[in-house]
Amino acid sequence: MRFAARLAALSLLAPLALAACVPGQGTRAPSWPDRVTFQGTVMRVSFIDGTVCRANISGQYTGDLAGCLHPMRYQVTRFEPSYLGGVGVGNIFQPYAEVTLKDAQGRRWSFKTPEPIPSRSQPDGVLKLPH
Repeated sequence: MRFAARLAALSLLAPLALAACVPGQGTRAPSWPDRVTFQGTVMRVSFIDGTVCRANISGQYTGDLAGCLHPMRYQVTRFEPSYLGGVGVGNIFQPYAEVTLKDAQGRRWSFKTPEPIPSRSQPDGVLKLPH
């Protein structure tokens, strides 16, 4: 009988212990940026949780992602606009840019645009000559 009482008490306490591990309302699980793209001078940062933040870098290559759920500081060290970027073909022609993002804990992420096109026929860096 004592075993059954202890088992019943444990079954009541287990959900409470698990609930203590779940983040409270208003807190978010950590996220990090996974992609940076540009449309003209507007930088778009996508995070792994689906959040998207934007910053207009026109003339200002360092700043904060204002109004973003994941506050980050950005620095664009190289920005060369694409002359074909605004001709109505979408995001095919990305500017050349090197972007560093930094969060409040000091973690850094680096990105380059445009993203390299993966090769399907050979590994990156391998030149396949005709026979």
